[in-house]
Amino acid sequence: MKKTVLLIITMLTLISLQSFAQKLEENKVDDFTNKSVKRTSWETLYTTFTANAYFRISNIDNTKYFDFKYQNGTVFSIDNGQELMFKLNNGDIVKVVNLNYTLTCTGCGAKGFTGSGAQGIEVSYPISDEQLKELKANKIVKVRFYTNDGYVENDIKDKAAEKIEQSLSLVE
Repeated sequence: MKKTVLLIITMLTLISLQSFAQKLEENKVDDFTNKSVKRTSWETLYTTFTANAYFRISNIDNTKYFDFKYQNGTVFSIDNGQELMFKLNNGDIVKVVNLNYTLTCTGCGAKGFTGSGAQGIEVSYPISDEQLKELKANKIVKVRFYTNDGYVENDIKDKAAEKIEQSLSLVE
């Protein structure tokens, strides 16, 4: 009987840890600006043989951001005004726009030690409340982002789409 109860508790714990992988890494009020800052943990958006893409969601004083890291080992830039686009399962396209010119740097696209010696980029795209609602209501199936060298797009797996939805809920 004790073994059965212990087994059930262990299984429920493992299931809950898998279900709630996203967490708030930061939840504070900035000492200097008095702005509220909430940020989720970095999660994998997709990986391919030649590239890695990660995301997190930030909420700084009620402005939401889709923070994006990408690494393919080459030097490139993302200009002010270039878009990150999400294709949703209902066919809609949600477009968010970069506000700052950003150039790759060594380790900037890495999440941890893996890839820390390669060229990558980190960019933050503001998300409006309307866009936030649409992203939470519909599953993301594809992502495309523009660089000064063209665009990169990739399909988004269901697991990553669920992580995005959960992360968006965490920062509200």
